[in-house]
Amino acid sequence: MRSIVGFVNSLKHANRALGLALLASTCSCYTHAKTPANLLNPPVWIGFDDAYGLKTNTSAQAIEWGIQAAMEEINTAGGVLNGRPLKLITTDNQGISARGKDNFIQLAGTKDLVAVLTGKYSPISVAILPEAHRLNVPLISVWGSADPITDHAYKPSYSFRVSLKDDWGIEAMMKRLSAKYSVRQACAILPNNAWGRSAVNVIRTKSSQNSVRFPMIRWYNWGDTSFKDHYQACMDSRTQGLLFVGNEKEGAILIKEIAAQPHTLRLPVVSHWGAVGGTLHELAKDELPRVRVDFIQTFTFINNKRPRAVYLANWIQKKNDLKSPNDIPSPMGAAHAYDTVHLIASALQIAQTTAPPKIRHALERLPAFNGAVRHYTPAFSENRHDALDKSQVLFVKLSPSGQLTPQD
Repeated sequence: MRSIVGFVNSLKHANRALGLALLASTCSCYTHAKTPANLLNPPVWIGFDDAYGLKTNTSAQAIEWGIQAAMEEINTAGGVLNGRPLKLITTDNQGISARGKDNFIQLAGTKDLVAVLTGKYSPISVAILPEAHRLNVPLISVWGSADPITDHAYKPSYSFRVSLKDDWGIEAMMKRLSAKYSVRQACAILPNNAWGRSAVNVIRTKSSQNSVRFPMIRWYNWGDTSFKDHYQACMDSRTQGLLFVGNEKEGAILIKEIAAQPHTLRLPVVSHWGAVGGTLHELAKDELPRVRVDFIQTFTFINNKRPRAVYLANWIQKKNDLKSPNDIPSPMGAAHAYDTVHLIASALQIAQTTAPPKIRHALERLPAFNGAVRHYTPAFSENRHDALDKSQVLFVKLSPSGQLTPQD
C-alpha cells in the first residue's frame, strides 16, 4: 500500500489564487472554510487501485495527478468535515482481477476511507463489484467503460462512474466508422473478457439502428502476439473498416500489422480508448502515420476554456515540467478523477460522516457542480450512477510524439 502524503509540500507550487476563485465560483459546499485543513486532524481517505506496475500504462499516474490536484485544492480551501484533510491511498493491481479484488478489500478496511476509485481495466472493476456490495463501500470507476460496472442487479448500488459507458461509447464508434470512413460493413476485434462482452452487446443491440453492419466479430485473449488471422478474416468477409477494443500493447500489434499491408489493404480503424491509456506512440511510433485510426475520448485539454480544465492543466504542467497541455498523457483520466474527488467532497459535506453507506446515499443527492469535464446537474441520482453521457464524446488522433489531437 502506498500512502500519498506529499500534498503539503506541493501547496507552495499551486496556483492558489486561481484555485480559490474557481472554488468560490462553483458554490461548492466545503468552501465556507477560510483556512487550510488542519494537518493534525484525522485524515479522510480515498483509495485508488490501478495497474501501476504495467510499464506501458500511463493511466494510473494521470488519474493520480487528477486526484492530487483536487485534494490539494480542497485542502487549501479548508478540507472536509470541519477542517480534516483529504488523503490518498493507492494500490497496484498489475492488471490482474484477483489482485484488484484483494486490493479493494484491503483499502475498504482503512479507517475513515469513504470510497475507492478504480482505473483502466474494466474487467477488474466488474470483478470487484461483489466485494463493494458485500463491504458496502462505494466503487467509483474513473476510466472503465464496461456497462456492467453500473448496470447490475445489486440494490442499493454501490458502484458509480465518471467515465465513458460502452452503451453510448461503442455506438459513437460505429457512427464514426460510417460518417468518417463511409463504412457499411465492419469487423470488430474484441478481447475475450468483460470489456469485450460489453462491447459486443452494444454492437448486436445497436448496429441495426445504424448504417453499419458487423458480419465478422473476432475474439482475442490478453497476451496474443498477432492479429494477422483476425485481420485476414475481416478482409475475407469484405469489411471496409475495423472497430477495435484493446489496450496499448494490443493496439501496437494491430497497427504494426496493418501498416505492413499494401496501402490499398489498410482498413480504417476506430479504437477504444484503452489503446491511448499508455505508450502506444512509443510502441508503434513508425507505423502510426501509415494507419488511419481514430480513438474515442470524453475530454481534451486542447483549446479547453473550462476554468477547472485550465486549472488542472496548469497544475499538472507545473508539477511535471510539461511544456503544453498537449503533452499531458491520458488526459481524460486526470480530468475524470479530478471531478470525482470534488464530487466526493461534496458528498462528505452532505453526509457529515465518513461512513461509506452514508457517502453512497449522499452521492445520489449532490448539488450541481461545474467540473473540468462538464457541468453536472447533478452527477448522479438514485436511478442513474453514470455522471457522463454521449455529449462528451470526441475523437482524437495520436501523434508519434504522444499528443492526442481532437478531430472533426
